[in-house]
Amino acid sequence: MKKNNNRIESDSLGKVKVPKNALYGAQTQRAIDNFKISGITFDPAFIQALASLKNACAKANLKCKTLTNSKASCISTISKKISNNPLDYIDHFPIDIFQTGSGTSTNMNMNEVISEIAKRVHKKSIHPNDDVNMSQSSNDVIPTTINISTLTMSKTLSTSLNFLCESINMKAKSLSHIIKSGRTHLMDAVPISFEQELNVWEELVRASQAQVDLSCEEISYLPIGGTAIGTGINAPKMFAKNVCNELNKIYKELKIKFKPLLVQGEMMSSQNHVLTLSSSLIRYASSLTKIANDIRWMNSGPISGLSEISLKPLQPGSSIMPGKINPVISESILMAAAHVNGNHVTIMQATSSGSFQLNTMLPVIAHNIIESLYLMINCTFSMIQLIDSFSVNEDKVKDNLFRNPIIATKLNQVIGYDLASKIVKEAYKTNSPIFDIAEKMTSLTKSELIKILDPKKLI
Repeated sequence: MKKNNNRIESDSLGKVKVPKNALYGAQTQRAIDNFKISGITFDPAFIQALASLKNACAKANLKCKTLTNSKASCISTISKKISNNPLDYIDHFPIDIFQTGSGTSTNMNMNEVISEIAKRVHKKSIHPNDDVNMSQSSNDVIPTTINISTLTMSKTLSTSLNFLCESINMKAKSLSHIIKSGRTHLMDAVPISFEQELNVWEELVRASQAQVDLSCEEISYLPIGGTAIGTGINAPKMFAKNVCNELNKIYKELKIKFKPLLVQGEMMSSQNHVLTLSSSLIRYASSLTKIANDIRWMNSGPISGLSEISLKPLQPGSSIMPGKINPVISESILMAAAHVNGNHVTIMQATSSGSFQLNTMLPVIAHNIIESLYLMINCTFSMIQLIDSFSVNEDKVKDNLFRNPIIATKLNQVIGYDLASKIVKEAYKTNSPIFDIAEKMTSLTKSELIKILDPKKLI
């Protein structure tokens, strides 16, 4: 006889077969059956934030006297356990990202899991809608969860950006004595010190961090309490404030202060605040792309390229060419940055898709912004590894600098642009040091030229 591995659950549409061991119920199973699109599910960071929100909502309902102490305590205990150990429960949140645009299926998924655990473990009857979802709607729960998850991750990103800035700053100071050829249009330009070059990288990162931090301020406002369309139907007057107070206790170690959004419908019908955060991420992705490409160019060679720096060899670079080493960390960062740009395009289109009182692309917005945050956090630590480990090939840098005719730019002030231009062209033509050509074509002595063209004075 075939063993029956299912149980029967019911919802407003009727009965549904659900796997016996699953903690979810009928509405989740319907979503599993309906949305077989990608196999991509919500990230644990989102599930963690959603569970924290259910914890806060239960406590807020208790304060508002809309939920009994027994039920509120049970919901809070279970929610906290899920939030603290999201990976232990992740198999019970199997719904595809490409689902109902409000994320109702995932909200009910959480409600059902909490209800089922209450029945199995705590022997309590907790209704997924009437109790766990009390004073809430998927339409304010999912946007609020997006804010909670992205704000906590943005704080982590901002902290990691501080580490990167410190790393670049320390490296810059250690290389302050080395002067190299600058480059514009990939062509030789006037000298610059390594410190000056890296100071630009640091400033790029700090500017990106400022934009991330600015986005965090807006995201700290939560639309919870708006319920179905932002009017707050079925939610007590103090519910939103109480939820924010409880969340602030949960996230006190991160020094996050959530606040109720005054016009709650704004973050329910629109997700422009997420678009702003995503914009700050593509700005940072652009900065990482610039820095990673600079490092690739400077490392190019080692014989026929610039070979100004040497990266730490991390793995063989070719399956056919022995001894080849590639700038693999730079390349991984470049690909991740490109992916963040692609995520932004999706977010940009999705955030524009609010109609009347609700944006109906919330799950894909949540997925893409969380993925972009993960990528940028991890790329930051990869970039720190890259910055800390490269060494400068000082002899090569010095040789290139003194063979660079463009340092004759300093002669403009002494002999004029036209004559300096002739000297540069002759140096290129004959592949001769600029000092030798300038000495022949001007009345300046070699000692005068050395004094005028001293690299330390050119930066």
